[in-house]
Amino acid sequence: MKLHDDSVLVDLLKSDNMAAFDELYDRHWEMLYDIACKKLGDKEDAKDIVHDVFLLLWNNRDSLNIYKSLSGFLFITLKNKIIDKHRLSINRLKKHTEIASTTEVQQNTIYDQVYYNELNNFLNQQIDQLPEKMREIYRLSREENLSIEEIADRLSISSQTVKNQITMALKRLREKVSQYLSILLF
Repeated sequence: MKLHDDSVLVDLLKSDNMAAFDELYDRHWEMLYDIACKKLGDKEDAKDIVHDVFLLLWNNRDSLNIYKSLSGFLFITLKNKIIDKHRLSINRLKKHTEIASTTEVQQNTIYDQVYYNELNNFLNQQIDQLPEKMREIYRLSREENLSIEEIADRLSISSQTVKNQITMALKRLREKVSQYLSILLF
């Protein structure tokens, strides 16, 4: 099937052609994996996310509407999966700190309380160091729980700008917290 371009293979894929799917996988897997490795810094997570991208492609083959290029579609899907993974990591960290604060009396030591307070203070300091607009958008999203559309309406900016600012804020905070934790724990 190497003679066919991606658009022909996508049409075959829509007809449940597994060989077309295999060819698309072989053509695009390495590029997506390399990007995911660079963005995530973890080979196993990168493999998992790339497999999720292709699973999504297969599961939605009947309703695929690829207007420009399959590689662009796959890249955007990968980007969204990576953003979701980062968001999940941040939410887990947030939930962990919430759980730590509610159960501290029952099971946490003084050291755990100090650790939690330091981490919370550090996170707040990092939020305060974000650029003004990014900080405002982040707080509206995370502290006031406004949707992207609500934030865009309130600040009279595009939804895409809100998404970009939240993504950049989460990336910065995640990097700073990861660096801080590696120093604090070792």
